[in-house]
Amino acid sequence: MSNEAYDSLDDLVFSRSFRNWALNPEGPEADFWTNWLAYNPDRLPLVNQAKAVIYAFQLNLRPLPEGAIDVEVRKVLQKLRDGRVNLVREVPVRPGLRGRRPSRAWTVAASFAAVAIIAILAGSLRRYLHRDDFYHSFLAANPTKPIRETIADTGALTRITLADGSTARLSHGSHLSWPEGLPANGRKRAVFLEGEAFFDIAHDASKPFYVYTRSVVTKVLGTSFSVNTVTAGTIVSVTTGKVSVYRRTDLSDGVILTANQQITYDADKEKGDKRLVADPKPLAVADTAALKFDSTPIPMVFRRLQARYGITILYDDATFSKWSFSGNLGNGSFYQQLIIVCKTIKASWEAIEGNIVVYL
Repeated sequence: MSNEAYDSLDDLVFSRSFRNWALNPEGPEADFWTNWLAYNPDRLPLVNQAKAVIYAFQLNLRPLPEGAIDVEVRKVLQKLRDGRVNLVREVPVRPGLRGRRPSRAWTVAASFAAVAIIAILAGSLRRYLHRDDFYHSFLAANPTKPIRETIADTGALTRITLADGSTARLSHGSHLSWPEGLPANGRKRAVFLEGEAFFDIAHDASKPFYVYTRSVVTKVLGTSFSVNTVTAGTIVSVTTGKVSVYRRTDLSDGVILTANQQITYDADKEKGDKRLVADPKPLAVADTAALKFDSTPIPMVFRRLQARYGITILYDDATFSKWSFSGNLGNGSFYQQLIIVCKTIKASWEAIEGNIVVYL
């Protein structure tokens, strides 16, 4: 499910944008959530329940050591099982209601919401705190600069041009944060994304560009790629150039992606699935004449396809040099072209880790 759906309590409670609005109804998130509610009036009960959770627990969470997270979750669950949690009594006063006692209806609603959030915390607290680390790292990279934010609240793509000439096209419901004057006098360009966006980054070898999400950091010098944050993690797909995707804020444990490769990072399982994109595109304007062959050795055919799409094709050169191919591959997708060549010589192929392996 994409970020823009917000169709569960988990989606709302763990949305930084929603929490900011719930605790500050007149803040910068107000327009987006007011419009969202106007388009989704049936979600009002869910919104009210999520607000009750946030007011009850005041989810201004900070990163904790892994062991401490487990300890705190076990404590709360054990207290609940033992009947030692008086949720109505323990609900704090809502911000803005200082000096007024919450109504019975409000405390009961908050109590039920608190029970719901305890169940969510058992499976999601570690993931949320881990994701919050990435946002704090983004802020730490821009300690002296005001942060600007844009929420794509129209049906069409929202285009943002940054000060360095880079562009981001945001899908509906997506949220981009970036420092004023990016990168000004600094040596690091960094933005934070919640949702989906296509980036076209202006090349600057001295100032790498970083896209933070709540589960990975993508580092580039100058290229085009898309980032899509989903419920369980992040999908990064490369159109041109090369990017590095890191699952830790210290930029360790990285994976390199080249054109027509993507990685789906599952934050819950803490692993990434690297593969080719569903429909690889040529790196430049298609030259159909370059894919006309007449008794051309198979290794030369593979090299032409590899140069056209930037996809590594692995094969045994000595074995395949005995075979040749004649035909026109100018039309069709990459996979269709590959299948035609392989069928001609009765070869098999498979995609492994973003590469193609061909064998007889």
